[in-house]
Amino acid sequence: MKGWIAPFSLFLMFLLMLVLAACGQQNVSSSASVEVDMSVRAEPAPLAVGETTLIVTLRDASDSPIDRAILRIHGDMDHAGMTPVDREARESVNGEYRVPFEWTMGGGWIVTITAQLPDNGGEITETFDFFVEAVSSESVINRYSGMDMKADATAENGMDMPEDAEVNITYQSDNDPARSGDATVTITLTSGDGNPITDASVNITGDMAHEGMMPVSGEGEHTGDGQYVVPLRWTMAGDWVVTVEVTLADGRQFEQVFDQEVVVP
Repeated sequence: MKGWIAPFSLFLMFLLMLVLAACGQQNVSSSASVEVDMSVRAEPAPLAVGETTLIVTLRDASDSPIDRAILRIHGDMDHAGMTPVDREARESVNGEYRVPFEWTMGGGWIVTITAQLPDNGGEITETFDFFVEAVSSESVINRYSGMDMKADATAENGMDMPEDAEVNITYQSDNDPARSGDATVTITLTSGDGNPITDASVNITGDMAHEGMMPVSGEGEHTGDGQYVVPLRWTMAGDWVVTVEVTLADGRQFEQVFDQEVVVP
């Protein structure tokens, strides 16, 4: 009888370990000196590509709120090639921290939150899973559905504009191909007779060539000789569609579309 008790106990412990592993939805790491309960929800719901607010709540073992913590939020897609989203928060009310965040693409997200507790209380880190399935209303798929382009071009040092065009638009990325992360794009504007245009307004919108991606945008600053430098942040490696919108001083508008390849640095 006693001979099979020990193996049976080991078998039960093995089954228990399997059950605990299967139920693990969050990865928890803690060096805190007190017991901390961390929870998070996102608003608005259902989750949609674009801006959101992560509401992180911290409470101790007695269910009292924990304020004055420092939160570091790191959001990443569950696949390679995506630029992470990082935020930090310090302000809270009754243990509730409201953190502006952005879902830059539809799909599975892994959000890791590290809370540095006040009064040298150590820190706790937890990982939460989210799924974003909505398509942004600003997506290139929606913006250009049933809409004629004014001009088309490629990103290879120039354009395919009509010879009698009043505005020539040249697109140049800071790297070829561009690298994911913070970057700049230079737009050069010249008139039909080749003179630089120095008083225009230049705006850029970049979108992936597939559904579910949050567009990126930037406004150009004139640096001389008709060149406008536009800061952008490529949020994912892949093929992008870049729309350059130009508004002249007299109110006339021109638009041109370029293709941009983005790679992981």
